[in-house]
Amino acid sequence: MNGQQDTSPFFRAKPGAIDLLPESRAARKIRKRLTRRSRISTATIFTPSSDETPEEHFPLQTVYTRTSQPRFVNRYDSREILLVIDGSCINNGAVSQFPTGGCSFAYKGTGKSGLAAFPFTEGFGKRGTVAFPLPPSGPGGEPNMATSNRTKLRAVIAGLEFREWQEEGWKRIVIATDLEYVVLGATSWLATWARRKWKTRKARQVANRDLWEELHGIIDRLARLGTEVSFWLIPARDMIKHSSSLVQDTKDVARAAATVHYDASAQEFTRLCGIEV
Repeated sequence: MNGQQDTSPFFRAKPGAIDLLPESRAARKIRKRLTRRSRISTATIFTPSSDETPEEHFPLQTVYTRTSQPRFVNRYDSREILLVIDGSCINNGAVSQFPTGGCSFAYKGTGKSGLAAFPFTEGFGKRGTVAFPLPPSGPGGEPNMATSNRTKLRAVIAGLEFREWQEEGWKRIVIATDLEYVVLGATSWLATWARRKWKTRKARQVANRDLWEELHGIIDRLARLGTEVSFWLIPARDMIKHSSSLVQDTKDVARAAATVHYDASAQEFTRLCGIEV
């Protein structure tokens, strides 16, 4: 997915663009069903070394030995980069209205002061913030209702598979989010869910199994290629969150994406691939 060879439907976009690949056209499936006997690859927790905001801890810079494109690089370890993710659900829990969701991630640039991309409707931005409406189906085609949890989980998946990050030479990808559900699920709960046959303590079905298995496949693949995935939990009421324009801008474009009218291409789970961005 790095745009250097034309071996799949992904490689159709020009450099500096975003290509889209509906799940029905994907030659390689990432998701594997996890059972109690599966080997689970979990992510790790990122503990910041100071009280800096994400953009202070990971200032935007270009490490030319890795890529010609700017990244949010850890000022204390130049082998680590940051992705900021968010999601938004409108009409969640409403009786008379159908909920809609939007997802977003920032990997470079300046958030909403740049151009947010709504891939299914408005073309592509080039400033490093990508937003898109949550499709009503998952990676296996199962229909799912939009929820806030689901939008943020989908945003993590989109950010991690947007580029072949390991080919740029990063040792670790840090995902910044304010949702404990995503952080604890990826770092701890996933193994427990699989061991319990995807049942909660109250014997209910675990929600969003399709996305959790998709995320696990990505984390596992990156680990085998030498790149660790970590999660930085920024609590909703934390001053760091409210002081960070990057976090706030990512949230704003997710909310905007949730209001985008679905067209036919947005009905299916669709992968996003950045080509030399």
